[in-house]
This record gives sequence, structure tokens and C-alpha cells, in this order.
Amino acid sequence: MVSPTPQVSSSSEVSPPKYQIVELDPDTKTKIKLYLFKNVQNVETIRDNIIQGVWECSAIKPRYIVDAFQVAVAANKAVLDEKRDAMVTRSVYSEILYNLSPTKNISQSLMKFGISKDTNILFCFLVTEERDTSTEIIPKIEGEMCSMKELFNFTSFEETKHVYKLNHMKEKCMERLLDLVVTKIATKSFVTH
Repeated sequence: MVSPTPQVSSSSEVSPPKYQIVELDPDTKTKIKLYLFKNVQNVETIRDNIIQGVWECSAIKPRYIVDAFQVAVAANKAVLDEKRDAMVTRSVYSEILYNLSPTKNISQSLMKFGISKDTNILFCFLVTEERDTSTEIIPKIEGEMCSMKELFNFTSFEETKHVYKLNHMKEKCMERLLDLVVTKIATKSFVTH
């Protein structure tokens, strides 16, 4: 399904990596490329461009993302569903948002995980040998790019527990939270949470 160890790439050998690449199912020949931004000023433009299909990417609220692996599982499912012509939403990028959510309600999923007025944004691009739209879109983001290593600083442990209905979880262990969240994502189509 998803490779257990994310392959991190950098745009420059001198500076630390600003984005992270994770390989998806080998049959898809696709990777995800993740960028993290804070203090984004042109949120409305980004949202409009994504909704209108001008930009091919997902813009995700990082407060509910424990680790890049969580996005990789959702993206892997989206890409495989697109290949099988089994998507629930209209685009593979909205399908990623839908898959991140524990609910089967499309509108709630897109509102919960997609951006609205949030100024912190995690961008997810699907990259193949032929196509990488991140090179066109990332320069148009008016915000401060952060290293993906800082993702945990944007995650709200309590809000994530609430969204995934894991309020019974007392200890603040991100690894355990990631395991439970990924399980909910993976079993969403089989189980009502």
C-alpha cells in the first residue's frame, strides 16, 4: 500500500528540506509532495483556484494532521479509487480531503479538512514522472514556507482526538494517535465510526 518510510527530498543540498515526498502504491506510479506554510495571506485566491480546478492540489488544515503518513494513506486510497473509477467526490484532490475525514459526509469532510480562513496550510500534490504542478503553484503562495519537520507544531492533539472520536485516549502519544487515525481512515468504507 504505502511505503512505511517516507522518502524525503530537498530542493537544495545546502538548506534543510522544505517539502516531503512519499511514494504511494507502486501500481499508481504516483508520489505525494507535501509543503507546509504558515501566515498565508492569499487564502481566498488559493481556495478559489482549487475549487474552480485551476490548481491541481489539496489544501489541508494541518491542525488535524499528525504525520505525513496520514496524508499518504488518504492520497493512496484516492489515487487507487480514481484508477478504479470508484471516487466519491469529483476530483482526486477533494477525494484526499474526503479520505482524511472519519465521516462519510462529503460536505463535512471538505469543510473540516479543507481550508477556509486558515492561514496555516499543508499542500498536497500528486506527482508522476510526467507531471508536477507544485513547481507552478508553490511560487504563488504568499506565506512563509516551513520545513515538514515542523508539522507536529501545527497539530492540535485535542482537536484531532475530537475529530476522529478518540476522546477516550488519555495519554498524549502522537505515535499512538497516528496509528488510531490511520486505522479510522483505512476502515472508513467498512465501518461506521
